[in-house]
Amino acid sequence: MTVENDPVDIVMTWVDGNDPAWLKEKMAYSPQHKTFKAASSNVRFRDWDNVQYIFRGIEKFMPWVHKVYFVTWGHVPAWLNTDYEKLVVVNHKDFIPEKYLPTFNTNAIELNFHRIPGLSECFIDFNDDMFVIGPTKKEDFFVDGKPCTTAVLSPYPINPNGIAALETNNMEIINQYFSVKDIKKNKKKWINRKYGKKVLRTLIFMHFSTILGIFEPHTQHSFKKSTYETIWKKEAKLLDATSSHKFRTKEDVTDWLIRHWQIMEGDFEPRRMDFEQLYTLPDEEKAVLERLKNPGPVRLICINDSLDIEDFERMKETIKKGLNELLPEKSGFER
Repeated sequence: MTVENDPVDIVMTWVDGNDPAWLKEKMAYSPQHKTFKAASSNVRFRDWDNVQYIFRGIEKFMPWVHKVYFVTWGHVPAWLNTDYEKLVVVNHKDFIPEKYLPTFNTNAIELNFHRIPGLSECFIDFNDDMFVIGPTKKEDFFVDGKPCTTAVLSPYPINPNGIAALETNNMEIINQYFSVKDIKKNKKKWINRKYGKKVLRTLIFMHFSTILGIFEPHTQHSFKKSTYETIWKKEAKLLDATSSHKFRTKEDVTDWLIRHWQIMEGDFEPRRMDFEQLYTLPDEEKAVLERLKNPGPVRLICINDSLDIEDFERMKETIKKGLNELLPEKSGFER
């Protein structure tokens, strides 16, 4: 059990998709036959030029955070203040075993976070499209060392070029080690008013013989290094295989497996559903801008890129303008 003063860190991944050196290396390893369209598409790596607003949100709305570990291929934004006391720049080479490098696979990178030197036991995973838009406290993310999250049974939706296959791989592992009985052991955490109407999904799907899926908010997640270590010990061959893939494949597992494991063990505390929100562009552009103007109860958002965006430059500037209206002041993470 952690105490109130135990540190909580953030791990954030970022890539400069315009870096000529990175592009050259990526092209050298690009698969000739892609397993699915989104795996190595340039959309996976393009830069929205808005990461500074993630840092501004962290500084303004998460002042209790200990350190931000900024994970990159080796490059950093020109505006980044690398001397800032709360920032630790981490190269892939600093923590990912050499046999997996170079890697362009988000799953490989995220499944090895526990190896980052100096990282606290309790940390929060940020992708470079995830923002903090309202005040938070440490207890929104960890309570007595337990990650805060939503626990709802829900099969993962199947979309073209989506990642349903990866989530199926995750659930195969979960069903090897857990069952619906484990849900019933922690029924008060699963059947909880904080999840609103989504509780109905759990009430329906908990009557099936296997765990069909766990709802994925797709925003910032709270993790424990010790859970990573446990799964690596139990499923080393599987995680080694994913880490060996230079690009995402349909055979991968993801870091959602760690989140699901924590939930199935009962090692979590319920968090209200409206604490976080996922938006996917281009369809939800207006909804994003409205949320930035009026955050309401929402504290975390993910502004998800997609293959369907046709006017990228216009949309990039529009989203940046909305973020700047909410977070106009530079943070200590900026020069």
